[in-house]
Amino acid sequence: MLFSNYTNAATWLFIGGITVLGVSIKQIFRWVLPIAFVLLIIGTPQLGLMTQGILVLTVIGLRELLVIPHANNKRLKHQSRLKINTNDLTRRDVRVFKQTFKRLRASAAHIEVLLAETVGLRRINVETKVVTYINATLAELAANPTQLTVVDDFAYRRLPNLEQLLVSYVEIAHHAVISDNDKKKLKEARQLIKQLAIAVHDDYRLVIRKDVNNLNDRMSTTKDTLGGNHD
Repeated sequence: MLFSNYTNAATWLFIGGITVLGVSIKQIFRWVLPIAFVLLIIGTPQLGLMTQGILVLTVIGLRELLVIPHANNKRLKHQSRLKINTNDLTRRDVRVFKQTFKRLRASAAHIEVLLAETVGLRRINVETKVVTYINATLAELAANPTQLTVVDDFAYRRLPNLEQLLVSYVEIAHHAVISDNDKKKLKEARQLIKQLAIAVHDDYRLVIRKDVNNLNDRMSTTKDTLGGNHD
């Protein structure tokens, strides 16, 4: 009982402190409340270990079911608001680009969902930040559609292949029984997924190469005006 009282008090102090610090409502629902409920459950030993375990799993399940999809939907809405710069495109080019961009955006959203399906895939996403790089590349393409020709591998090969590979991986990973051979294949697939994710980094570097080159040119010009008075 003493442990329970201390834990419950600490939980409410934790919630109050977070609230006072000005954490957003989104973060409260995504992190603070689930953690608080888990602490409250753990701090109530009268429930018994089995009941506590079931309740903790229920809280985690509800968070995955209700909160995470909502966060993903907000990201998708943000992607859909990307404004395409059509200034340098003909009417036909605009139509073709919008069709391609719509497909790329759908693939990016699907890839993000798939990468959250297993622990191994989530680890790859964290290590490579592939979703961040994909979205950054799409934002650059929306701002300058002519760059699509520079990253045609990204648009027509890399992203579609990554999506299909993830679909196949998740299908096998969710089988009720996975053989040793299946585990070996999944490991090989993870290595290939990671290689594709790293290749996306290079695609992003390609779409911003012009900006980087412009910066280098301006730096060189500025250094020339300084003469020898620079490092």
